[in-house]
Amino acid sequence: MSIVDSIKSIKLDSIRPVTSRQTLVIVMTLSIIFSAALMLRIFPVKYGYFLNEFDPFFDYYASKFIVDHFDASGISGLLDYFSWHDYRTWYPEGRPVARTSQVGLHFAGALFYILARDVFGLTSSLYDFVVIFPPIVGALSIIPVYLIARRVTSEGGALFASLLIAFSTSIIQRGNLGWFKSEPFALLLSLSGSYLFLTMFDPDRSHRNLVLRAVLAGTLMGISLTAWGGSQFFNIVFAVLILVIPFIKVDQQKAVFTTSIFVALYIITAAISPRPGAAFILSPAGLALLGSLAFAILANVIRHYSHAFEYVNILKNTVIGLFFSAVVILSLGFLSEVSGRYLTVIMPFRRSGVPLVESVAEHFVPTGAQFFQEYMILLPFAVFGAMQLLNKRDISSVFVLVLAASGVYISGSFSRLMIFSSIAIALLAAVGFITVTSAIFRPLLTGIGKQATGKSETRTGLKIMYSLFMIVVLCFPVIAPSYGYNWVLSADIPTSISNSGSTFRGHDPSFLEALAWMESSTPEDSVIAAWWDYGYWITVMGNRTSLADNATINGTRIEVLGQMFMSPEEESLEILDSLDADYVLIFLAGTKTGNQQFGDLYLLGGGGDESKKQWFIRIGGFDEAQFLEADGFSPNENLWENSFLGRLMPFTWELAIDAENNVYQEYEFNPETTDLYKYQMKYPADGNGPLRLAFASSSLQPDAPEGRFSGVLIYEIVKD
Repeated sequence: MSIVDSIKSIKLDSIRPVTSRQTLVIVMTLSIIFSAALMLRIFPVKYGYFLNEFDPFFDYYASKFIVDHFDASGISGLLDYFSWHDYRTWYPEGRPVARTSQVGLHFAGALFYILARDVFGLTSSLYDFVVIFPPIVGALSIIPVYLIARRVTSEGGALFASLLIAFSTSIIQRGNLGWFKSEPFALLLSLSGSYLFLTMFDPDRSHRNLVLRAVLAGTLMGISLTAWGGSQFFNIVFAVLILVIPFIKVDQQKAVFTTSIFVALYIITAAISPRPGAAFILSPAGLALLGSLAFAILANVIRHYSHAFEYVNILKNTVIGLFFSAVVILSLGFLSEVSGRYLTVIMPFRRSGVPLVESVAEHFVPTGAQFFQEYMILLPFAVFGAMQLLNKRDISSVFVLVLAASGVYISGSFSRLMIFSSIAIALLAAVGFITVTSAIFRPLLTGIGKQATGKSETRTGLKIMYSLFMIVVLCFPVIAPSYGYNWVLSADIPTSISNSGSTFRGHDPSFLEALAWMESSTPEDSVIAAWWDYGYWITVMGNRTSLADNATINGTRIEVLGQMFMSPEEESLEILDSLDADYVLIFLAGTKTGNQQFGDLYLLGGGGDESKKQWFIRIGGFDEAQFLEADGFSPNENLWENSFLGRLMPFTWELAIDAENNVYQEYEFNPETTDLYKYQMKYPADGNGPLRLAFASSSLQPDAPEGRFSGVLIYEIVKD
């Protein structure tokens, strides 16, 4: 038979892929949800294609180091990262990058880029790649959420959970365009690892398949931990879940075997990375995993050598014994030290009291109103879903309940951790929503196989009313006119550098202009002093050395910078000299208005250093009353006259007005009035003072137009 005849003899129908209509609908729906999730996460592109916030700039900087060394030396160049000590940050001490960074994230950005470039022919730069990387990875998280939800509810409920994750403002704002930071990548890994962990308990899987899933699950969880310290949240979930395994209906022997592989790979993968490193094994998180696994193994042994009626009592006594043993271990200090930030997570009502920690926006405590506006109608569905899962004893239901309880609990400590409560609420609300909806749309039966006819009109009316009500309620957060309740408007936030780090919604190139000037107009070995927020921008975009950055690995240095800004000029100059600084940078924001009688007036406040001064004071160790009025925010005369920050800001108090536009030209603090300032540069470019103005954003020039401004001032330190 010829080749042509052989081909003709093949029945195409026998090799054509076959899929059910239901599967096709699910795939199409997931694709639509993914598209919606991606569009919401790339919304800030309207303000410019930039990295967002501050940390992502260093993460890009580190990934670029890996790519550059790979291009220069091949695979062996990847190892240079682990010996890299960066002296462009935290000058002059520098920073051991691998031991103080998210190693997993840096390698993910670099290796995925190398793969896309060298295998698939990607022609864009690494910068462009890492800007779009977080939205894609964040949108992909809907898939493991769908798979996890499908184990505790129907296909429709799983799609509903994915939709909630796609529109969750807490998750979007920590995974949108340019957010090349820990959360998006780590969440995708953690959720995928969690799903694989749950499949380890499926009774119909082969031994080899279970081992493979255990290895993959443990490896993914370990990598997640190297990418984000917040992934230790899942340590809590798995530690509790493994403790519960002896009490639920699973194949105990098989469960202990696969769980042992999972925990081993989990800990080994995390420990071989410089961060968290081997210390993770003896940390509370590592010992919690090992302790829960030891209990599961012990329970399996007890099961073999005890009578059935004694088994539960022995387990209870064992749990009590392990609890008191843990208390003794903690009291004797055998565990590695737990940072104040992690203690605050464990005990949300215990605040650190450290100004440096409290000053970070992502560490703010979420309020009850914040929870309500985030979840609204989902809360009653979530409560009902939890009640439904409490009636089940399978591993997936227990996982969701433990995830929900711990996620809601720890999200009360930092607003950053609301992503965990969002995942928990989405899963529980999906269960509750599908249960209620199924009950309402289920046909009424009067007998076996007979549908009620007398109540059909009432039933139809109820279905219509319920459908309309749910459509309105679920769509309200998307179309609400208020910014605080509108999910789409919540996603419409500029990347930090596109609006120069101010609170204004719009594009402002002031900081980009300042960084471009810095790179082109200052000596390459220049050292820039600025508040620690801007350190990464200075190092990465300005290509100059900074004294501090957002890693907060040297709290003493940040304290010294606070002292520098708030001390008298002479003392501040001595601090700058001790740090070998060449320039000082400040960032200001506010509104400029014109007045026929008084000329140009400035209202200060918009997210610049004028709004952060209270943190300069607290972190620097000063008494707030020394520089601020009774409201704890307004600067007093001492700040303007006797602090270096007051000298750096080119303004002086001019007058105050009240709500009725009454003018007060003699200074006296009144919380009912608004202070307005005149422009007065104290260190002009042609001056002979200890500082000379080297750069000023166009919006901070005296002839700048009226309206909102956010600008950068860079002063050169005059050295003899």
